[in-house]
Amino acid sequence: MALSKFSLQYVPQKAVKGQALDDFLAQHPSLYEFGGNDVEISMVATRDNYWTMYFDGSSTSISAGVGIVIQSPTHSRWYFSLKLDFYCTNNQAEYEAFIIGFGVLHDLWETHVLILGDSELVINQLNGTFHCMSCTLAPYHMVASYLAESFDSVTFKHIS
Repeated sequence: MALSKFSLQYVPQKAVKGQALDDFLAQHPSLYEFGGNDVEISMVATRDNYWTMYFDGSSTSISAGVGIVIQSPTHSRWYFSLKLDFYCTNNQAEYEAFIIGFGVLHDLWETHVLILGDSELVINQLNGTFHCMSCTLAPYHMVASYLAESFDSVTFKHIS
């Protein structure tokens, strides 16, 4: 009743993206470092001699960011959270996360890697299930494929 003097119109909200948490984290990077036991990730058990990399990227109209977790065969973990200072799409942010994490693994001279990501497009393009038809994603796909060839064994797995 108090608002009836204003001409307000109700507009239902469109579907909320599934990456709402990623969007929030991209806009509000943490000022604190992660401790070794702050985050528990137990989606997939690491194989005996495999390193595991989890990656995720997100883009909004305001900013973009990536998150990467690298786990050694002894279950030690390193966490990376980066804000991207350029405009990109969600898929480009996913590829950025993958390439940054893969670069870290490459610099560690690791040869057996298990890659886990929630981007069905990126994982299936790297598996060869999907063809990369986008001219904006083609450079990312080429760099990612080139990096993947430098490893003895790379397994890509899509996780929800």
